[in-house]
Amino acid sequence: MSDLVPDDLWRRRILPSLLVHEAVCVRATCRPKAALVTAALLVERIDGSLARHSLTGLIDIDRTAPLPFTYVLRAAYVLEQGSNEWPGMRRFIRLAAIYRLTPANGLPLVLSSAIYRLFGHRLTDAGNSLALQQIDDNGRYRIAGGWPFRVVPLGELPGGHGYAEGYKRTDPVIRWPALLFPSFSTFLLERVLVRWCYGKGAGQRKVLRAVIGRDDARYGRVLLTDSITEGLGIVADFRYDGGNLNDANPIVFRSVIVSGWRPNETIAAHLWLGSGYIYLFTTEAPVADRSQPLADRFPVSVGAARRLLRPLGLESDVIDRGTVVG
Repeated sequence: MSDLVPDDLWRRRILPSLLVHEAVCVRATCRPKAALVTAALLVERIDGSLARHSLTGLIDIDRTAPLPFTYVLRAAYVLEQGSNEWPGMRRFIRLAAIYRLTPANGLPLVLSSAIYRLFGHRLTDAGNSLALQQIDDNGRYRIAGGWPFRVVPLGELPGGHGYAEGYKRTDPVIRWPALLFPSFSTFLLERVLVRWCYGKGAGQRKVLRAVIGRDDARYGRVLLTDSITEGLGIVADFRYDGGNLNDANPIVFRSVIVSGWRPNETIAAHLWLGSGYIYLFTTEAPVADRSQPLADRFPVSVGAARRLLRPLGLESDVIDRGTVVG
């Protein structure tokens, strides 16, 4: 029956409506139309996925001819199947570039074969590869020789645990010694902001510290609120529970990235919240000496932090009355 449908109609209407694996089934089972499912067709699908996920210029395939069909098939499939995870990876890649974790020749990162595995081996920190290394078959992994971390299956989380709601098997909860992260993508963001941020040329510095107090309701709002939109900041939480998933009062920490994930941003800045303190970190180079107000020295970072803190009632206490430390 399919051989009665003109090839042009297949190209324009039918094939674009199929998922990648469905198109491959056509190639394998429909002899009259098998020749229509080519590497070139899959490259078009890849370009569409890159544009749809705002990944153009961040990652790409190796376009050196001839393109092996199996290679572009894997890339097309992962780009399509990982649609829910790519926004987080997109933010991670932009920050990785600012922190000089990407190759010397810059972006885009070239895909070699599920999400972080596609490009992690192309990132380095102080010369150490940031490839994802599987340690055993029990869900334990390591990156750059650091402490092992493991995937926490949904079934291990106690009923009512805060990280059980919204659990994604494609972006699972991560245990890293005594710390618990709500997702692998959050774990990666925290590693960039806390551990991989001091590479050559990155220049991250702590510039401001404010003591708000854990009992201050405003601190609780910024620490626990779910209302921080992507227009203001990207939230990365984790908690210290000492390795005990049943801990009723874990210590919650939060980073809010206020600059560095949007297209064309070249400065990474984030607020770090813990134990009643709020810190401002940035890669922005000062444009005035220390005799000048912080807002004049780091205008991009302070401006972004103000926009986040203002509706939470903390702008003045943090920015205007905080202690300048850098």
